[in-house]
Amino acid sequence: MLIEARSPSCFSSQYVLKLDGRAVGEFRGRWFSEGIDIRLTERLKLHFEKASWLASEFRLLDAGTEEVLASGTRTGVFSTSWDLQLRTGPAQLVRSSIFSSEFALQRDDGTLATASRIGICEGGWRVEDDGTLDATDLVFVGLIYHTILKRQQNSSS
Repeated sequence: MLIEARSPSCFSSQYVLKLDGRAVGEFRGRWFSEGIDIRLTERLKLHFEKASWLASEFRLLDAGTEEVLASGTRTGVFSTSWDLQLRTGPAQLVRSSIFSSEFALQRDDGTLATASRIGICEGGWRVEDDGTLDATDLVFVGLIYHTILKRQQNSSS
């Protein structure tokens, strides 16, 4: 499966989610927060939120039931890796190489998915898996990757 987040312009904070080329929803970041509200076409609403103010821990919640669908935390203070608890089990999101902006989702020394940027200025991204993840896991991995990209952008400006 392939999920993409595409922005209509370089200056927009709204993104359209496409699953295998078909639009399935949208999300928009919140001002002064790393939280994100996601609306999917099946009338499902999700919240991507930071668990606490100081920690780098995030959760993906079903907005209707407040059920935690996935969670993740940064592996360490000076690490670029993230430990994720997905619906399909635990995994780790790691940078593919030192000079790359691409990340790989790994479990048991195998790569389940890759996350990479789309375009230079639009801030979009794509996550492509090997068929083992469900759509919710792909969305969560993409949102963690989105957070990584936003943090890099904020630190360089």
